[in-house]
Amino acid sequence: MFSTFGLVFAVVLTAGGGWSVADERRGSEAAAEVRDVEHRPGRTLLTIQFTTGGGEACEATLVRSGRGRSATVGERIPVRYAKSDPCLRVREPDDQSVWVILLIAAVLLVAFAIMSYVAWSRPRPPLPLRYAGMP
Repeated sequence: MFSTFGLVFAVVLTAGGGWSVADERRGSEAAAEVRDVEHRPGRTLLTIQFTTGGGEACEATLVRSGRGRSATVGERIPVRYAKSDPCLRVREPDDQSVWVILLIAAVLLVAFAIMSYVAWSRPRPPLPLRYAGMP
């Protein structure tokens, strides 16, 4: 039973990850202005403002890892936004972290598919003799 629920979860996670990657590929790039910089251990949060290709003004928070170069208030940086919700899903153009989720989902899908196959393909015990002549 666990493997079947896990398989359903992995299928949903893989489909969602694939849709997310496709949606980000359909998005566009824009130049964003840095409004605020907040340094935290291991990462930097940038509050940015940009205008989409369709003319929608967006303000978003962009997370940069600690190894990235620093940004200053007023600087213009390139960003990539998703087509369906450009103000919520903003990344740097070279950020490949969305592929990590898709990779994890694919590994879970394969693992739970194997577990489900093993669980459901066990040989069934023979029917008792009293049911032998029944259709």
